[in-house]
Amino acid sequence: MNYQAFENLLLCPECRNPVNKAENGFQCSNTGCGCFYPVYFGIPVMISCHNKVFQSTDFSLQAPPDIFFKRYKNPLIRTLKRLRPDVTLNLESKKNYRQIGEQLSNMAGCRVLVIGGSIDGTGIGELKKRLPPDAVVVESDVAHGPNTNIILDCHQVPFTDNSFDLVIAQAVLEHVLDPFVCVAEIYRVLKPGGQVYAETPFMQPVHGGKYDFHRFSFLGHRRLFRHFRENASGLLAGPGSSLAWSLRYFITSFAPGKKIDKYISYVANFPVFWVKYFDLLLNRNKGSMDAACGLFFHGTKEPGYVLPDHELLRQYRGYRY
Repeated sequence: MNYQAFENLLLCPECRNPVNKAENGFQCSNTGCGCFYPVYFGIPVMISCHNKVFQSTDFSLQAPPDIFFKRYKNPLIRTLKRLRPDVTLNLESKKNYRQIGEQLSNMAGCRVLVIGGSIDGTGIGELKKRLPPDAVVVESDVAHGPNTNIILDCHQVPFTDNSFDLVIAQAVLEHVLDPFVCVAEIYRVLKPGGQVYAETPFMQPVHGGKYDFHRFSFLGHRRLFRHFRENASGLLAGPGSSLAWSLRYFITSFAPGKKIDKYISYVANFPVFWVKYFDLLLNRNKGSMDAACGLFFHGTKEPGYVLPDHELLRQYRGYRY
């Protein structure tokens, strides 16, 4: 999608004033701010000039850089990566996206913002194929990828208030410095009655290197979205997947250096991936929530709603209390 489809929604992420189209980018209309947002490779880079982590120049190289996801040009390596089994058994994403897609299928002109959308997340194709033909799907990230049509930092989402009907944050909130700020931004850009869908890990080792910061229990995840009325929430992948992840990282812990770790990391999935299939049995038990590999939340923006903490505690689903 070309950025012209959502250009009218853009604002300065630093001061939230409108931006004006300028040569090779966008200029904040507030002269006291003065931030300029370039367009590289046809993609607006809406990173504040005061951002402490990312700079717009990070995306100005002659070839799109690898900020988070590494792309391999060698076809043999790409084939080997496809052959490596996953250690996560995700039983819910396709079903959840299918249900959300059906809800939006008759909403002409609906707008969807995908945060962390440089590549397709698990199951999101079920949503995309159900959206109406005139839907505007904005796929954002702090990384170039096959889907990226805007670069942004989700601590400062560069869109006007009440702009979107659905915001997706799949496997994102563990990789941000302040997830509560990011969720507040999601709330801000959603229309009243708009929906949020998030998937976030709980019992998983570090998988994003220096861009990996947080994990959430079921109640911690629900409180993160306390300003949203819940539609559905629960376990995404269970204890079998958690154990498979742990066994994989137990094996890779023997690597004496980064180069050898790359080789061990590849082969470690093969002897342990089968453990994830215990989820087919264990995910039926309430106790599995306390050892979940990942969790999901689907909610609706209802202005004025806040989940009280005493109600939050009543929602505990495990056996530990």
